[in-house]
Amino acid sequence: MVISRAGGGYGPPAAAMAGTTGLEWDGNEETNTQRVLRWLSPFAIYPATYVFRVYPKGPKGGTNNPLWTTFFWGNYGAFDWQSGSANTYYGAHPYPFTTQDWEISAYSGDQPGPSITWNRWYTQVFRAWRESSTVTHHEFIYDWDLFVSSAGADGYMEYAVDNAGWAATDPPTPSIVVGEAPPNATNDASWGGYVGREQFKGIIRGLQFYDALIGTSSGTPTIANTAAVASELASPGSTRTPWYLNLNPTPSDVTDKSGSAHDPSFPGSAPSLWMG
Repeated sequence: MVISRAGGGYGPPAAAMAGTTGLEWDGNEETNTQRVLRWLSPFAIYPATYVFRVYPKGPKGGTNNPLWTTFFWGNYGAFDWQSGSANTYYGAHPYPFTTQDWEISAYSGDQPGPSITWNRWYTQVFRAWRESSTVTHHEFIYDWDLFVSSAGADGYMEYAVDNAGWAATDPPTPSIVVGEAPPNATNDASWGGYVGREQFKGIIRGLQFYDALIGTSSGTPTIANTAAVASELASPGSTRTPWYLNLNPTPSDVTDKSGSAHDPSFPGSAPSLWMG
């Protein structure tokens, strides 16, 4: 059983501060250049909290790369690794439905949210946790500013999976990836078979990853149960040391600034440098 709910609407643009840096992907629509930021041996898929600052420059076109990736937790290799089926993964990013909208990707499905406003900054929070042995929750606050300004009534979407077999087994090569999807088994295209590798188009910065649910669970995000998230946004490490932290990544420096030494790598080429 799948349970989903989405809030819609738009918030005011959030400006980047002068002097900030980030990683900029060009969308890579027709080529096969690998520009993925990758962690192998990541923390467990549940519980987890991820924070990103993203600036999508859309829409995307091209037959070779219509899909986007902000991030995935999943197998670094074949998508259908479990006897021809996909299992134990999630992600959140833009997706080309009838329009290009925010989405949660999990359980072999793409769950749609509101349409994206291009060329503006979003602060985004993705939280995932197990409610029980059968139910897992995926919560995507795609616009933190809107979520706060609406007192928790808007700016988020949810996706719950009720299936004891979901994420019961780790994939052969667990990974976290940013900017591009994991590769297929032969590393000549993305999970979905796209030579453009489902690359993001725009800027990603402000990375904060936690091997825990930051805040408390309730099935629906509220200002109260995400108070610890607000604290981490204001001061990383104020409630829990991040598993990975780099607020101002550059192509030459994506090292972990949290002190936890969970450094990622670019197994292929690096994206471009963006400077605020």
